[in-house]
Amino acid sequence: MKYIFEVEKKDYSDFASGRVLYSAPNTTGFPVRLASEIIQRAFHILAREGKHGPFRIYDPCCGGGFLLSTIGFLFPEKISELIGSDLDPQALEIAAKNLALLSPEGLGRRQQELAEYATAYGKDSHREALASLERLRKLLGNHTVETTCLQRDITDLSPSPIHDVDIIVTDIPYGQLASWGGASGTPVESLFENCHRALSKDAAVLVVVADKKPKLRHQSFRRVEHFRLGKRQIAFFQPLGRQVGGGKDACHPEY
Repeated sequence: MKYIFEVEKKDYSDFASGRVLYSAPNTTGFPVRLASEIIQRAFHILAREGKHGPFRIYDPCCGGGFLLSTIGFLFPEKISELIGSDLDPQALEIAAKNLALLSPEGLGRRQQELAEYATAYGKDSHREALASLERLRKLLGNHTVETTCLQRDITDLSPSPIHDVDIIVTDIPYGQLASWGGASGTPVESLFENCHRALSKDAAVLVVVADKKPKLRHQSFRRVEHFRLGKRQIAFFQPLGRQVGGGKDACHPEY
């Protein structure tokens, strides 16, 4: 995969899980550079249809909220609301704490917490975390990102409580640390169906990140981009009937 937006490698240590952002048990952080590249590609697809935001963005397998929080800090001006859902209530508690950082008040509370740790223990890691918090504060500026967290099994096909979302981006469960946990025998199929219900009737984008095993296709969506990076595959979709300006190659004429 060739990066077309995040073309330069940067130091993303300020986003390290457990430094300023809270870490959730049995969850992993999402690569910051990849998160930025993915969401900018989604912005680009919508911009080709004349939709420039701010956007409602939803992650239905949010875990500890790391992916959504990263997007919030990097692009606060492009967001009207971040929505995270997950089946795991413990992960959701961490997600709520991380998403709360996307406001001056939330960062202020975290700063006080880290300052107390620095005073009590005198560790360099706490002082470094405070420095990282200041840099994240500069990224956020004066923005307060509206956020919502709710417990939900994305494989449950009962009526969806979430509607009119512009972008869905999610890193679906795989590997040793995560599992679907729901009752559906076809969780990826159910994910697509629920995402179709949640997306806006106007231009919208679904981004699914997975390992190499699942076939990321669905009859209700048109796949407009697909690439692999290491052990991951990343696929971009739009609901059928909503066209991407320029056709299949939304970002890459070589596709």
